[in-house]
Amino acid sequence: MTCAFLDSFIANSAGFLAASAILDFRLTGESNTLCHRLRDGEAFRFPPPSKHYEIIIVGGGPSGLVAGYTLRDKNFLLLEKEPRIGGNAISEKWKDIWYSTGVAWSSSALLEALFQEIGLKIYRINSLDAAIINGTLVPEFWGEGIHKAPYSQSVRKSFIQFKKDMLAIDLEAKKKKLDQITFAQLLKPYAPEVKLWFDNYGRNDWGGDTENTSAYIGAESLRWGAGLDSSRFTLPGGFGRASEALRQKIEAAGTQRILTGATTLRVANGTGGKVQVSYFYKGGIITVTSNAVIVAAPKFIAKHLIKDLPYDQAQAMGQMRYMPYLVVNVCTSEVIYNGSYDTDIPAPSLIADFNVADWVIYRDGGDPKRKHILSCYVPLPEAKRESIQADEYVRRIGQDVVDQLDEWFPGARKKTLEIRIYRRGHPMHVSAPGVLTKLAPLLARPFGHILFANTDTIGNVSDFESAATVAKKTAKAAVGLIVKRKP
Repeated sequence: MTCAFLDSFIANSAGFLAASAILDFRLTGESNTLCHRLRDGEAFRFPPPSKHYEIIIVGGGPSGLVAGYTLRDKNFLLLEKEPRIGGNAISEKWKDIWYSTGVAWSSSALLEALFQEIGLKIYRINSLDAAIINGTLVPEFWGEGIHKAPYSQSVRKSFIQFKKDMLAIDLEAKKKKLDQITFAQLLKPYAPEVKLWFDNYGRNDWGGDTENTSAYIGAESLRWGAGLDSSRFTLPGGFGRASEALRQKIEAAGTQRILTGATTLRVANGTGGKVQVSYFYKGGIITVTSNAVIVAAPKFIAKHLIKDLPYDQAQAMGQMRYMPYLVVNVCTSEVIYNGSYDTDIPAPSLIADFNVADWVIYRDGGDPKRKHILSCYVPLPEAKRESIQADEYVRRIGQDVVDQLDEWFPGARKKTLEIRIYRRGHPMHVSAPGVLTKLAPLLARPFGHILFANTDTIGNVSDFESAATVAKKTAKAAVGLIVKRKP
């Protein structure tokens, strides 16, 4: 979606603004004031160390939480700048209905085992995504739906051939070659409608449209995306429920392991294998030391935190791009749609997809008069990152989302009671060409006793599985650094 299209979309919604003035909004999101001051070069005065830990974890998103859970028998401290943990995996409640503000599902065996270990019941989705094509709802798009979609016969054949061709690629054998070109280049032989599909799907799932996506990432998505992997599962309200369960397990293993509202300002390798970490907490700056530090914050933050970061590593971190994002949860007086767990919409739709928040509980329908939530995912152009700091801009997008739902499901606007919007400026790295094979090795390289987690360390799709995978790896490496220092 271009900025011009988005601006036009919002400008043309003026008639709806008055009609929806009674809607109740709740806007939440990140606080980046101190991070921006650090980014802009402000100098801080750091006191001498006052305490020592075996390990310090910077960042309380999925990667930091999995690292903390893995290290729960160690003496560690986890620092999270936000007032609550979870990062891109936060779940909230409205009228006793859990809903997601970010990551919502996975097909990962690693996560399935982890979630069951921490006492969570997973819910198998068992549903291919629906799609809305030219205003028409198409159930099970990548299954039988392709044959019935309101496209011309030639376009339907192009989708079918595309799917067949992508599944025939030996991805591992061609990984490096595919990661050097854009997905758009790989899509040239197919109908333009295929590109439009992935222009929105990609921005929603890995941060980039086809012109900004690695061909490897795009081709690989035909193996797991849109419900094509039958092992896909979720939790009611998304994976924020897992974030909270991890927090509880960490705190049950030892008190004062997690500090929220604690913004890390500097991480510096010191002498004798110790690392100094300085952070702002409750009005003052505190410095502590550790044998190892796991930086589970994204690289656009990490590059400003770490003192004397090697040039090539800093350059690699600086090349990473991130997509701003809104999740618009539309809370209604009754059900407006319950036909599938997930529904995808091609570009240029403002809404890239929407989930039915309680679908895995009421997949067979339930009471149509029950309170209901559609979680609508709205990835935005990078140029709109500053715009989402303005409440009025975000409210207008929320209103446009309801307007669009009302076109697809007449009466949705009248049934809307509240709009809850979670905004993030840099939640998802763009899986652009070269990130996976060129940048990722540099992003993951340890620097002294500083180790790097976060999903962007791997360079694949930004998801909970990647976050957990790299967290477990760095946690093991951190334990090795502790053992190395013991006499």
